[in-house]
Amino acid sequence: MTMTSSRAGSHVARPIEQLVSEISALHSQFDATAAESEELGDATPALVDLMRQIRVPMIKAPLEAGGDRLLLADQCRYFTALSYSNATAAWTGFNHAGAAAAAGSRLSEEGVELLFGSDPSPFLAAVALPTGTFTRVDGGVLVNGTWNYASGVRHADWAMLTAIEASETPSVTLAVIRTADATVHGDWNVMALKGTGSVSITAKDVFVPTALTVDPMEPPKRGGAIFGLNYPVFVAGENLGFTFGACTRFIDELVVYARGKSRGFDGRLADRGAFQYELGRSSQQLKAVQAHALATLAEVDDAMENGGEFNARHEAGVTAMTAYCTETAVAAISRLMSFAGAGALFNTSPLQRCFRDAQGSAQHLVASNQSLDKYGAVLLADS
Repeated sequence: MTMTSSRAGSHVARPIEQLVSEISALHSQFDATAAESEELGDATPALVDLMRQIRVPMIKAPLEAGGDRLLLADQCRYFTALSYSNATAAWTGFNHAGAAAAAGSRLSEEGVELLFGSDPSPFLAAVALPTGTFTRVDGGVLVNGTWNYASGVRHADWAMLTAIEASETPSVTLAVIRTADATVHGDWNVMALKGTGSVSITAKDVFVPTALTVDPMEPPKRGGAIFGLNYPVFVAGENLGFTFGACTRFIDELVVYARGKSRGFDGRLADRGAFQYELGRSSQQLKAVQAHALATLAEVDDAMENGGEFNARHEAGVTAMTAYCTETAVAAISRLMSFAGAGALFNTSPLQRCFRDAQGSAQHLVASNQSLDKYGAVLLADS
């Protein structure tokens, strides 16, 4: 029996209902760390402890690595719940979860044991853009370069970095390094996602053993077909969940705020017909894109689990859906923000935090409206 099969044999994955229930039970504790994490520019130690308690990094990882192996639709549900309670936990959490999923599904048996053997929920940061290089040496590779947007790296023990071989015929590798062996920078001065600490990390001649490297062009070694999805689809559920959670929390907070908010001598905001209309419209708009997203992601899950067709046209449709649903959800709360007045601008208001974080989520590469261009081109090319 291999190391990973032994781990899988004794491991029971948590169903999505249990996972969401765990978040809900700790909502007040998650919420209490939100403002402090923004001030710190990283998840507070208390927030990291909460994430470790419910094993956020393991929700996507394969069973063989000790993960919960959530499929895309359930990933969306999970990160909707987590983002609602704490945006920093959700954004850094989906980075950690994505890295653990990639490592758990693609590392060798030895690599899985090195990474997961002594830590049932390792915190990995990850950067998909290959802005560094590697050279082959005996027993592994030497990694050099600087990678930006390493969300959660300040509280991570490991980082999975994408590097290009420094040779005439370059290849690509994913190298898992200890953050203690690299330089983690403090350059995260932003208006949104302030608590995520998505700083840069620099590696200089860091040795990575072969067991902790992955050829991303090879198929996954464990977990099933879902782990072979291309990056924009593989992370669609988590990114959408983050946006939906932030937008839903904004609407819920605004309802409470409107009941006690007056602007000038015009009475309560809650009594304004224009506000009531826009609140109803935006709430329904958010629910509509959530339903569309979950239905689309469920179709991908079905194809992956049952050997169905999933080609480039399908991928273009999923990435376009991600962009459209993100854009539409953020637009819905943007219309509502104009009703809130100056009281919503104070740092103590969760409205401004949810608003900024939702806007920040729309800047992620997988939410780019270029996906809509490409999907339009696919439709035009269809015979």
